[in-house]
Order: sequence, then C-alpha cells, then structure tokens
Amino acid sequence: MPDLERYFKRHHIDTEDILYIYRLGRKTVICCEDAEEASSAIPIHELLAYLPEGEFISISRSAIVRRDRILNISHDGVYTMADGKTFQGRTRYLSTHRRLRRELHLDIPPHREDSVLPLGFLEKCSILDDMPIAYCVIELVFDDNGHGVDFIFRYCNKHMAVVEGIPVEEMLNRSFYDVFKNGDRKWVVSYADVALNGSQHTLLDYSPEIGKTLTIYCYQPQPGYCACVLIPE
Repeated sequence: MPDLERYFKRHHIDTEDILYIYRLGRKTVICCEDAEEASSAIPIHELLAYLPEGEFISISRSAIVRRDRILNISHDGVYTMADGKTFQGRTRYLSTHRRLRRELHLDIPPHREDSVLPLGFLEKCSILDDMPIAYCVIELVFDDNGHGVDFIFRYCNKHMAVVEGIPVEEMLNRSFYDVFKNGDRKWVVSYADVALNGSQHTLLDYSPEIGKTLTIYCYQPQPGYCACVLIPE
C-alpha cells in the first residue's frame, strides 16, 4: 500500500504510536500517544488493513483501537482508552466485547467503598507504616457504564497524613475525590494504566488539592491497584 506508506511518512506517524482511529464527519482521524492528530479522507477499513494484524481492533464501523491501550470495556460495549477517550462498540455484538474484556483481564470485580483488601495484602503493607516517605495503595473503580474512573484509598502509611494534610483514617476506604473535593482529574489516566496494565509511571506536577508540587512514583502491587510513593518538592 504505497499511498498509505507515503501518507504515514509525510505526517511522521509510526504505527506503534497510534492509540486509536475514528471517523469524524467525512474525515478519518488518527490519534497518537503524544496527543498529535492527523486527519484524511482515507477510508477507515483501508487503515485497518495497513496496521499490524492483532495489534488493533475494529470495534465499530467508525472506530479502531489499539488493543494494549484499552483501559476498560463496559458490559454494554463502551471502550475507555489510555487517554480517557471513550468509544461505543458495536451494540449488536456485546458478547464479542465481553469476551475481549475477559481476554484482557479487565473483569476486575467491583468493590464497595466499605470493602477492604484481603488481610494478607494489608499485612504486607503494614511494614511501611512508619516509613518517613508517603506511601499509599489505591484501587481502581469504574462506574456501571465504564465511565467516571475513580480511586479509593486502601492503604496509607503515617507519612501520608503529613504530605496530604489529612488524617489517615479520613482517607482509608474513601474515594480520592470525596476526600479532596478539588482533586485534579489529570492523575486518573496514569493511575488507571498502572492498575490495569502493570505499567510504571513517574509523575511530576502541581497538586492543587494540597497546594504542593509532587513527584509520584507508581507501580502495580497487584492487578486492579496502583501503589504510589509521594515526594513533595
């Protein structure tokens, strides 16, 4: 497909950087990891044929998504991508979406805010209770439609209270956005990527809820959870 090869070279698009492709009016929009977008009149099915087989999935007539950048697939076929963008999959093939959800290990049981992690996990975390660096474990939560990603504090060591300015008991088993009413949603996508895909991230940004700039080191202690080491500037 020489025409497509020339198009990708002209727009400096590497297929490894593509997050998803979707139709917008009469245009096809290619969105990459760095949030750069390119649009053209190329039919979406021609792009699917050009992309590496098995790495991308056509979820509807108007959307192609990268398989390993799917954060969640709701039971009614709504796909949430790594940058927070959502797409509705084919509504006539819900069983296909649910099968892919299982293949990608996205069937994490929902948790109530008053539930707790298994005792063994909490016991392992307790060794960090007196560590002089803030450390917490948060649990990923989706709403019934696959939207509105949120997190619940499942473990906080004592130094979390020093950094966050709130007693530990007021954070445990509560939603981050209940504890911090002005919490910034910019953290959610990276935390979700860690919790679901096992990625590791180092975040450096201003946290308006506590009025401090934080460096946050994130990793996955077990599927569905994100552990964070918080170091204020």
